[in-house]
Amino acid sequence: MTKVALARCGSYARNEVESAVRKCLNELGGLGRFVQPGQKVLVKPNLLAAEPPERGVDTHPEVVRAVLKELLAIGAKPLVGDSPGLGSLVRVAQKAGVTQVCRELGVPLGVFTKEIEVKAPHGKILKSFPLVEEIAQVDAVINLPRVKTHGLTRLTGAVKNLFGCVAGLRKGEMHFRLQHADVFHEMLIDLALTIKPVLNIVDGVMAMEGAGPRNGRLRFMGLIIAGADPFAVDATIARLVGLAPAAVPLLALAGERGLPGLKEVEVEVRGEALDAFVLSDFQVPPAATHIGLRVPAVVNAFFRRYVSPYPVIKNNCQRCGVCLQACPAQLITMERGKVVIDDRRCIRCYCCQEFCPHDAIALKTPFFGRFL
Repeated sequence: MTKVALARCGSYARNEVESAVRKCLNELGGLGRFVQPGQKVLVKPNLLAAEPPERGVDTHPEVVRAVLKELLAIGAKPLVGDSPGLGSLVRVAQKAGVTQVCRELGVPLGVFTKEIEVKAPHGKILKSFPLVEEIAQVDAVINLPRVKTHGLTRLTGAVKNLFGCVAGLRKGEMHFRLQHADVFHEMLIDLALTIKPVLNIVDGVMAMEGAGPRNGRLRFMGLIIAGADPFAVDATIARLVGLAPAAVPLLALAGERGLPGLKEVEVEVRGEALDAFVLSDFQVPPAATHIGLRVPAVVNAFFRRYVSPYPVIKNNCQRCGVCLQACPAQLITMERGKVVIDDRRCIRCYCCQEFCPHDAIALKTPFFGRFL
């Protein structure tokens, strides 16, 4: 059985977060089981966008601080880094409060400017990945996601957060190449099996429901969640928000591969009792269709257009142009002062909704999708 630790954390007060992180590590046997003194460790938070901590978009800086202090205490050499989909890491980390934490603790912030090709030993979709160079320069990766919803993956947790290790604009290229939802999810599984983080410590103090991962509503969960297996951690997150892991497409596909840690009997929950923290009315987006590996292209095209949720511009659009930059397929244009999405060619990656800073893009499910 794989272990997943839950520790109660009532706020982002520094002492509470540090205590919860330490409790999780103790339940898992101590940080020394995963990292040795002198090792270089990449700490990979979720730094999606340049937003202040109170917006709940990025991993909270106090969670980053608590993990860095534990690493420094055992003599490890941490480096903090991520590759935001839009904007520079320097700007995003500064706004998110992570730069200040790194500065105070004397920990470098990786800029992720160079890429290397890394072979995927268990690759089903891709045989190699264009990852940031820092991956090859460290001895271990510690993954610091946040509990949030996501238009494409329903939930974004430990596995999805590793997508930030793909170099810069190559993330958009992957969205364009891997247009079917199940193919993209399979790629994320390949990626997690390639990077193999030694530890996943999740910010679940304030979770984001609804239109995540940027424009959803914050919901108190009150937990720090940790485990070595990212799939077991994500399956636990799914149960905490009232979903069976099989209802999360990525986890369903991981189950089809026979990966362990997805069944409840395969996970030993340590620390707090999971049932005491379940949010049964947590608002999660509908699942995107994931049939791309099973049917002809014409059927996939039908499902993508008439079944999968599609992005719609809302009346509060500020015409800032972020969605034009975010669209991997370059299908969004500005016409006569209005943002227009070419629905016929939309690949349903939802990057526009993910990165819109004004919550001006909604995902609507077509009639056939609602019927199914």
